[in-house]
Amino acid sequence: MAEQKESGLVIKDKQFDYETQIALLTPEDRTRLLALTDKVKADDLATVQSYGSELNQVIANNGQALLKSVRGDNTAEVVQLSNDLLAELNLIDIDEINQDTPWKNFARRVPVLRKMVTTIENVKIKYDTIAENVDKISEKMGVAKVVALRDNNTLQDIFDSNRKYIDEIRELILALKLRLAQVEEDIQKAQADPTVDAITISDLHAFKDSIEKRINDMMVTEFSLMQNLFQIRATQSNNTAISTKADNIVTNVIPLWKNQLAIAVIMNNQKASIDAQKKISDTTNEILKRNAANLRINSVNVAKANEEMVISLDTLQKTTQELISTVTEVKKIHDQGAQKRKEVERTLEASSNELMAAIQDTANAIPAPKK
Repeated sequence: MAEQKESGLVIKDKQFDYETQIALLTPEDRTRLLALTDKVKADDLATVQSYGSELNQVIANNGQALLKSVRGDNTAEVVQLSNDLLAELNLIDIDEINQDTPWKNFARRVPVLRKMVTTIENVKIKYDTIAENVDKISEKMGVAKVVALRDNNTLQDIFDSNRKYIDEIRELILALKLRLAQVEEDIQKAQADPTVDAITISDLHAFKDSIEKRINDMMVTEFSLMQNLFQIRATQSNNTAISTKADNIVTNVIPLWKNQLAIAVIMNNQKASIDAQKKISDTTNEILKRNAANLRINSVNVAKANEEMVISLDTLQKTTQELISTVTEVKKIHDQGAQKRKEVERTLEASSNELMAAIQDTANAIPAPKK
């Protein structure tokens, strides 16, 4: 667990226990911290509410920077680019350049249907257009990747600032808790002193209540900042995943598509060559047999190539299981987060009830003014 130590004050990132920290303070630390509360006046409760307000403004400004970063998030752009790429790839039909079918041979002999038969030249023109579009999408996805990484740098600056603000607000809370202890001592002394009137004691109680409320508000702010750290980390993780996926598409998927397209064209050319040889050697039985055998072998190879899956069934099953595990784990994390928030709510409610009971007891303990 990371720790920062300065003048005897230990600040931990997790499970920060104020009572323990107060017990570890040196006299010098107590003096320094109490000096932070010099502007907090018992006769002016507004000074309690304004205590630490300058830090709240800094936090608010930092929140605006985070909101601006989220608004500039390029996740939607990457999703759109991925969809555009998928749309282009869906236009690919290897069967367009496969061997002639009986229907194609028949259609070529019918003038009305002849235009419906796709020629290899038309297919190549179509695929050249698709390839050009895919290249443009690839360039944009590369830019999107750079933007995602840039956004992560901005988020990291905000993350570091929030950790600094957490340390600062903890110091302010420690200082106010020390001041609260002094006020409680003043109340005990005043109640024991018969010369102190009830109004003075009541004012001290009001001062004490105001300090306690301010401490509670600042602790809620501290907790929110801690939550924000995890939110930023989750956003950075998403950006990294998006940029990695975009990089994989550009590096692996697109080259694979181009290779498969080239192989399909080559196979078509091979078939055309075999057909030409067969027609030329039609009068020679030996050549005819050899060409027939070659045609059979080529057809088997073409059929096998067409039937082979680019991505294996085993891979699809594994990726499906990973997706299921991801959804399950994310749901579990969300459920745990919801449970923790409910626990915090119950704890805050219990603390509030205890505080109100203590206030009621204190109010009952104050003697009524004599008439």
